[in-house]
Amino acid sequence: MELVLERFSYAPSETEGVLSLPAHDLATIERPWVPHDSPGGKPFQSCVPDGEYRLDPWTRPNRGEVYILSNPDLGVYRLEEDRPRGEGRYLVLIHIANFVRNVVGCIGPGTQRAIMKDKKTGTYERAVASSGEAMKILRANLGREETHTLIIRSKCGTGGTA
Repeated sequence: MELVLERFSYAPSETEGVLSLPAHDLATIERPWVPHDSPGGKPFQSCVPDGEYRLDPWTRPNRGEVYILSNPDLGVYRLEEDRPRGEGRYLVLIHIANFVRNVVGCIGPGTQRAIMKDKKTGTYERAVASSGEAMKILRANLGREETHTLIIRSKCGTGGTA
C-alpha cells in the first residue's frame, strides 16, 4: 500500500501534516526540520527529509507495535548498525505521540489536530488528539506482515532536504 504524508506547516517548534490512507486521513506531528552534516536531518531532533520511504511493521522491545521508515538514499536507516560509517538517521518510527516532545525524530499520528494542555509542562500546545486510536487505524489498514511505501512531501514551502 502507498501512504502519503503531506506536510503543511514547518514551524519553529513542530512540523504538521496529514497522513492519507485509502479510507482515512490522520493528523501528524513531528519535530521541526534541523539540517545536519550527514544526510537525513539531525538525528533524534529533526523530522526526516521529504521523499519516498520503505515502511515496515516493527515491534519495539518495550513499547509495542509501530512502523519503521527507511531510505538509505536519504540517509535514513532501520537500525544503528545499518548506517555506513556511523552516519545518518535510524529508528525513525511512526508511534503513539500527542505532543512534539513525545517524538524524537519520529512521526506521531492522531485522529485530529488539536491545541491541548500538556500535563507535564502545564502549557497549551499544538498537538494531535487520540494518537492511540490513530495507531489502531494504521495497524488495521497496514497489518503487521507487509511492507508499504510512505511518500512524504511538502504541500507548501520547502521541506527538509538531505
